[in-house]
Amino acid sequence: MPKATVSHETFRHELKSCPGGYVELRQLSYYEMMQRRDIAAKLWTEMDTGRANKKGKRDVEMMRSQLEILNVQMMEFDFRNCIADHNLEDDQGVILDFGNPMSLRVLDPRIGAEIDRRIEELNQEDEEDLSPLENAVTSSS
Repeated sequence: MPKATVSHETFRHELKSCPGGYVELRQLSYYEMMQRRDIAAKLWTEMDTGRANKKGKRDVEMMRSQLEILNVQMMEFDFRNCIADHNLEDDQGVILDFGNPMSLRVLDPRIGAEIDRRIEELNQEDEEDLSPLENAVTSSS
């Protein structure tokens, strides 16, 4: 029978933005990907049902702040759930805890952006991967 569960394998990435630093990433399960989408959908719905200003247009500042909240919540989810191991430390030599949002507040933006790119690459939904499902044999009566 074909295996249909997410792999527990991790993928080690040496960080170009932090020489000597690495992260080990794991792929999200389908359930976790749906949780991730749910975070985005809830925030997008909140933003979409936002109030209009006096001229009948959406408040640009409100929309900007909602997008910032969306980005932060998605990043927190990704770092908390995808980073299985790493060797990244703070200024005092303490290993950063990516389950704690405070660690993300002190993370160098170049390092964070590189990790984020790696997480996206690992968890992107590739339409080519679905091609066997699209070409499934159907019965006709």
